Amino acid sequence: MSPSGGQPQASLIVGSELRELSRVSAWVQDWAEGQHLPARLAMSLDLCSTEVVTNIMTHASGQGAAPSILLRLGWQDGDVALEVEDEGSEFDPRQAAEPEPASSLDDARVGGWGIPIVRRFSDGLQYRHRDGRNCLTLLFRATAPP
Repeated sequence: MSPSGGQPQASLIVGSELRELSRVSAWVQDWAEGQHLPARLAMSLDLCSTEVVTNIMTHASGQGAAPSILLRLGWQDGDVALEVEDEGSEFDPRQAAEPEPASSLDDARVGGWGIPIVRRFSDGLQYRHRDGRNCLTLLFRATAPP
């Protein structure tokens, strides 16, 4: 990740407790404001960061995950890049199947929509597993149409 306009990348380490989500959201909003990002892009960044971190806290914490999650925000080739790292079991969200749409409200599934939300509101996902760590990068076009 390289800085844009001389702005350094930002990083945050949070614990694996759900109460940390408010810190993630505030940090993302502060960074987006400091970068003068459009409101729609800031909202997508906040939504996706919350979904990814929630998934790690909910699903990886019982699988030997480290008690902390590292987030970085910065610029990558003109796009906003959000990197999220954890030490949970190897999991590539790009390989997760889309949930089946419900045929009725009674059949509607609660949960399981985090990855589809991230796919919809980000412009690209990159994943690698390195040194026992999941490293997910979400890309957001800074010039995305309104």
